[in-house]
Amino acid sequence: MLTVNVTDAAPAKAILSHDNWDKDGNFTISMNMWWGTNGESYRLYENGTLIDMQTLTARTPQAQSAATLISNKPVGTYTYRAELVNYAGVTSSASITVSVTK
Repeated sequence: MLTVNVTDAAPAKAILSHDNWDKDGNFTISMNMWWGTNGESYRLYENGTLIDMQTLTARTPQAQSAATLISNKPVGTYTYRAELVNYAGVTSSASITVSVTK
């Protein structure tokens, strides 16, 4: 009998970044997963509320990326977190905070 243990079936952890250097409320949230088990979909949360979902093409172990355009955000502080999802589970990114001051 052959036993196979699968240890990395859930997606690898994604990294979030943003380009809101001018703090004007128009920016892009970028998700990059550089290597590992791929997700089949991407979910982006703003302050705990789901604001974007995208289907991804899985080509494990290649990198994956997605981007969400954010427009006309009023002055404030916003926290973003992404999830990569596949048949085996969900993996959350670390959260990032974006400040809008103008």
